Amino acid sequence: MTTAPEGHQVVYKLYKARYFGLFSIVLLNIATGFVWLSYSSVPDAARDYLNANDFLVSLTSILYFIAYIIMAPVSGWMFEKHGIKKSLIFGASIQIVGAWLRYFANFIDSTPDNNTGRLVLTMVGQIIAAGAQPFFLNLPPKFAAVWFSENGRTTATMIGSVSNALAAALAQLIIPIVTDNKVPSTMSNTTLFTAILAIVALIPALFVADRPPSPPSPSAAEALQETAEEPFKTSLKKTTSNKQFLLLMITFGSLVGVFNTVTSLIATFSQPYGYTVNEAGYFGAGMVVAGLIGAGISGPVMDKTKQYKSLCKLGVPVATAFLVALIFVVRVNCFAGIMAVMVFIGVSAFAVLPAALELAVEITYPVTPASSASVLWACGQLVAVIMLFVCTALQNNDLSIEKGLNPPLIFLAIWAAVFGAAPIMLITSPYKRLEAEAAKRKRDGADSLTTIDGANGGKHEYLEEKQSANVV
Repeated sequence: MTTAPEGHQVVYKLYKARYFGLFSIVLLNIATGFVWLSYSSVPDAARDYLNANDFLVSLTSILYFIAYIIMAPVSGWMFEKHGIKKSLIFGASIQIVGAWLRYFANFIDSTPDNNTGRLVLTMVGQIIAAGAQPFFLNLPPKFAAVWFSENGRTTATMIGSVSNALAAALAQLIIPIVTDNKVPSTMSNTTLFTAILAIVALIPALFVADRPPSPPSPSAAEALQETAEEPFKTSLKKTTSNKQFLLLMITFGSLVGVFNTVTSLIATFSQPYGYTVNEAGYFGAGMVVAGLIGAGISGPVMDKTKQYKSLCKLGVPVATAFLVALIFVVRVNCFAGIMAVMVFIGVSAFAVLPAALELAVEITYPVTPASSASVLWACGQLVAVIMLFVCTALQNNDLSIEKGLNPPLIFLAIWAAVFGAAPIMLITSPYKRLEAEAAKRKRDGADSLTTIDGANGGKHEYLEEKQSANVV
């Protein structure tokens, strides 16, 4: 641990390069979102294009969640051993391979009697591309911890994390335009578009720096001084043995699972009531866009107030309540009602997302942020796999139309109440990282404000890149 020499203070610097790195993460998350939803956004076209049943079309989404669970430990190990830049490039590279394999599947003839070649190559490409997702989705909390100050970390985490959801909204709007749901041959347009997007997303990652020249905060200073990070296996063991973290994991996993399921199956849920694929896309996009607004507000507010627990304990029950309301509004000729509820689900659920990711870091500190993020997202993907299988099995169009019941939505609401809203109320952990940083600032004489022997004529909380050195 460093301390400033007597009579001097530690100066924590911020670098403009942090914005470029965050942009690269956002672009990669957007690309992986488009690949994820290429087929489920236009289920009729995908079914005819692959000459497959509804389950196999749903499997293109399920494979994403399964691949995430498999590759999440690999991404954590790569962050530890090879750093941010090489991990991003590796993830982007396998995404490119998978995306282009899907495009090459277009050149294999497919008929109802002989669909194996195109279907197999498509699934192989899908699962390879899906393996890239944890390299982008797990990174925002770690990147924010190393490159951003206490007053910007939550916002940075929010931007990086919700970019995947932004991709879901854009995919549900753009893919039905690129691919005509009634013309299966136009699926080639989407697979080519996503393959090109995967290449474009790699380019900024080639220029991302692993770490700043000097730290932006006390916790970053300690992390940057380490010659080697704690082994990922050790971090994982510490994380999963923390009871408070496990409560957060159950809640976070439930919310992410519900979101991924609704995003993947919104067209399936709404079609029995006469809504088109385009209208289903509007529902999903409405939820995500509203959610981005909610997260965009909560991120900066959390940076100022640091009230992560309070926001989670408010937002999760509210999101659950609107999920219950969704059961009663998914009806014929109720477009406005469905849209309104989806908007409120998005605002409340997405507002919780950055707070929950930062709360995980606070609960598990000094464990590396990539470990807690990996476990949280892996739990969300595992829950999504379970939910997708269950909801697909429960889907009964005749029951939905005749009785006004929607078994999949009822199942999702019950799950969210039991495994989402209840566990979050039991979290009481202190904010360990914030407390450690406050103590270190006090020891170093920085005490949240930094200066160089008063030479600047006043105190400035953080120095920008063009100003002077970090410890004097």
